[in-house]
Amino acid sequence: MVNPYTNRIKDLQLQILHNQFELISKNTILQLSILRQLFDEPKSKELYEEALSNEIIIDRLEVKIREEVAFAIFKFSPVAEDLRRIIAYQDLTINLERIGDMVLNIIRFVRETPISDARLFEVRAIIISMTDHATQMVRNAVMSFTNQSLETALAVINNDEEMDNMYYKLKALLCKIFSHTELQPDEVSMLLSLEGIGHNLERCGDSATNIAESTIYLVKGRDIRHLNDEEDKEDISR
Repeated sequence: MVNPYTNRIKDLQLQILHNQFELISKNTILQLSILRQLFDEPKSKELYEEALSNEIIIDRLEVKIREEVAFAIFKFSPVAEDLRRIIAYQDLTINLERIGDMVLNIIRFVRETPISDARLFEVRAIIISMTDHATQMVRNAVMSFTNQSLETALAVINNDEEMDNMYYKLKALLCKIFSHTELQPDEVSMLLSLEGIGHNLERCGDSATNIAESTIYLVKGRDIRHLNDEEDKEDISR
């Protein structure tokens, strides 16, 4: 017979995990919001310090959630959906913390790069579009898990292709701008920073996709990370 008291404690532990997941989600999305503001104020000391403080919060939440996941598995030996949910929280947290790290990388690149240079008008536009797209992907991925929405999760996964296309477009544009002349050291540094911004944004999209895949794992009990057959993926939505 299942002990009602044990069930209550287990439910409380799951609620703790959910609350912490909401906190780390909000702080990760806040980090993306800070990045968006920095495109207009790249030298803002206040925004940069806010990003640094926010990163500390994200890192501490990641450690706390990892501890709570280990405690839940040790204490309750969860099975079926409970076990999938706990594993999903671990995967979600890893990906949200990675997004936080990548956004902080981008913020540092933005502070060091004259992104408002007239030559970089098109580059800046693509980077801002990638940032907005990544932010929406992360928001929707988190929403898909919170609402257990397969439709939203699949939409996030499908949107990753657009993010990849923007990254390819950015790299092609950088080649067009910088390949016609011998580069000075400061131009090499600028090129590497701009490519680094694009790469990290593309990886944010990948992490959002991973979060959406965790939603599918929770709801369907299926790991679709290595599925290549479109029919198999379509079957998930049924």
